[in-house]
Amino acid sequence: MAKVTGLSGNEIFCLALKKYSPGELVVGNSVNSMGFLGSVGAGFQNMCGGEVPQVTAAVHDGRTAAFDRMVSEAKQHGASGVAGVTGELRAFNANTEFLFVGSCIHSSVAGDRFFTSAGNAQELYCHIDAGYSPIQHVFGNVAYSVGVGGGLLGSLKTLGRGEIKEFSDVFNKTRHLALDRMLTQAKREEANAVVGIRTTILPWMGTHEMLMTGTAALSAVAPNGGTPVSSDLTGEELWAMAALGYAPIKMLMSTSIYSLG
Repeated sequence: MAKVTGLSGNEIFCLALKKYSPGELVVGNSVNSMGFLGSVGAGFQNMCGGEVPQVTAAVHDGRTAAFDRMVSEAKQHGASGVAGVTGELRAFNANTEFLFVGSCIHSSVAGDRFFTSAGNAQELYCHIDAGYSPIQHVFGNVAYSVGVGGGLLGSLKTLGRGEIKEFSDVFNKTRHLALDRMLTQAKREEANAVVGIRTTILPWMGTHEMLMTGTAALSAVAPNGGTPVSSDLTGEELWAMAALGYAPIKMLMSTSIYSLG
């Protein structure tokens, strides 16, 4: 019977080198609504600025439900894992659809642990070959607003030249919060590294969501017991650095929003 997969020819070849074969395309979705009370509470917090916890929780719950359904479908197909996992938000009729899509892969080795990978199958090959065994696609999110006061003051500052600290502070805080939450999830999965980290900013419910995704992994060269190692190197970059004897330690971030006036 024919299979429909989202994997390219190069990805299928890379998987074969690690004794994996392509499987079916799998999908998981969840349609959510904030509800009246949640929307009102989010509206008040949105005016004050900073994180909007009601929206953060709603988005996190929606993503988790959609992700779990995708995993369930993959296991029904007897998959050993899911590669190339991607997530989307789609708004319609005042509701939001959370959508996850990935491609099943099957192992020729019996008893392999089921895993999900945020990277495509080519990145997955590089991660495994560099010594990072994938465990699970993980994410951390923060829904935030600059608030009425911060927005007005920041807008006025764009008339002059220099840093707009109100905007810089929001971006710095939310990026680090999203990273910390992603690493916390990875630690719960008993991973000691998160590789292939990607950052996305998405508008939702009058706020913006800072989203970080990556692949929680277990590595022999990363320390155990503490905060997992974090890296935004691509799979190919991580593979090349590992071949030279280097290993990532921590992803560093700093943001400055600047206006020329």
